[in-house]
Amino acid sequence: MSALNPSTSASAVSGGFSGALKTFADEASALIQALLNPGQILREVEQMRTLLKAAHAAEATDPARAAQLRARAARVGLN
Repeated sequence: MSALNPSTSASAVSGGFSGALKTFADEASALIQALLNPGQILREVEQMRTLLKAAHAAEATDPARAAQLRARAARVGLN
């Protein structure tokens, strides 16, 4: 006897499809926003570059600060 119930299996596939469709719609929306407002992307990239440059400069004297700067750079644009 199978541990899977056909009705739960079918709903899992349906849920997986709707989840994938939502993810696709979210990604398409983000792409459209980026194409319509490239200045925002450029500002975020410049901010990341500045933080990473500062982290590189601080690495020899203050590794903990360098790690904090890298962590901040990694989170730019994730709001």
